[in-house]
Amino acid sequence: MVGRRDTGRSTTSPRCGHRLVLTGRGDHPPRSDIRPLSSAHNRGMTVDGRGHASAQPPFVASPAANAAVPSAPTGAPPRAVLWRPDGTVERDCAPTRILEVLHREPEARAWWLLPRQSGGDLQAAADLLGLDQLAIEDLLDDREPPKVDTLGETVIVVTAAVRFDVPSTRLLVDRVSMIAAPRLLVLLADDGPAAELIAAVRRRSPDQHFHPRAADLALHTVLDVLVDGYGTTLLAMEQCAEHLSELLFDDHPLSKADQLQAFRLRQAVTAIRRVTSPMVDVTTELAGAATRSEPTPTADPGDGDAERTDDDPLARLIRPETARRFADVRDHAAHAADSTMALRDELSSAFETNLALADVHLNQIMKKLSAWAAIIAVPTLVTGFFGMNVPYPGFSEGSGFVAGLTIMVAAVVTLFVTFRRKGWL
Repeated sequence: MVGRRDTGRSTTSPRCGHRLVLTGRGDHPPRSDIRPLSSAHNRGMTVDGRGHASAQPPFVASPAANAAVPSAPTGAPPRAVLWRPDGTVERDCAPTRILEVLHREPEARAWWLLPRQSGGDLQAAADLLGLDQLAIEDLLDDREPPKVDTLGETVIVVTAAVRFDVPSTRLLVDRVSMIAAPRLLVLLADDGPAAELIAAVRRRSPDQHFHPRAADLALHTVLDVLVDGYGTTLLAMEQCAEHLSELLFDDHPLSKADQLQAFRLRQAVTAIRRVTSPMVDVTTELAGAATRSEPTPTADPGDGDAERTDDDPLARLIRPETARRFADVRDHAAHAADSTMALRDELSSAFETNLALADVHLNQIMKKLSAWAAIIAVPTLVTGFFGMNVPYPGFSEGSGFVAGLTIMVAAVVTLFVTFRRKGWL
């Protein structure tokens, strides 16, 4: 779904009753405009910096949006950060505070961390950015594959963070989604993945949690951390697969426990393939948008190429100077997808090798059983013959016993030597 951009285009919130415009690219400074939809809205309230209300507002927000963001525990990352042009950084501020500052200060930037289980806060974010119910369902559906979508001026990126639990040989998939506007980024993730993700981002930028200058840089940082996590997870899975391969080199089929481990590892590879393969398309689309946003010096302002960016919300969000960054993430995502397919082929070869070794081992056992059955059958045949109730040469004499014993020993030794030379024993 690709939105079209007109001059002064706004995104309408289905619940708040206001339009939020977050625009501004290139040589034109970003601007924000919030205007009431009807005269009844002019009788609302204005929210100040502390979250209190006063008369004559520029906008009206829903009750969910007016609620303050719960403060993060001590030592935990803040739930919301607002960067102002004067260098002030406000943390754990209310959604209405973010909206007010973005409206009043065109150079302000903000990001907002939301747990996926918080339905009210997610609805508030949807109200602020004008997301419909279909977009919310995509953000909350655990089965939704990674993808990138646009809704007006807003870009929705659905991704996933993966972890590999070595003891249980299982892949843990945590959905991570981002709602990005030119000056606002909403990160939707559970507490565990969000804490790990923000910790990784802080290691890359120790002085701040996300880059305050532009949403495209924050979007790139989050995607870069997620894709690098795919490489780390695949490395752990490859080490587990190599351990199983080393067991096969002992010339013995895998034990039952090892076979179950190999089966769970193959399930994990299938699960991560559902993440890495679509992620290549996501990063390719974002890298292509960064390339499309570059101005064409020879383009005529009146032709269709000059208006290409106006019809492309992704190209308006992602600046040309980030093209190499997103191209690097795309290359890493493609490498992760290739590694996933290589690991899948390696496990398939291991399964086939294990079946072949099992067949060889079974054939060896059958040969041994057949050889010993033949050896045991000879004494049975000889004793049965000499045990007849009719007289024969040497019957009831010592010579008859010696003859029978000699035949049995000679036959048994001959069969044993023959089978041993052929490798059956």
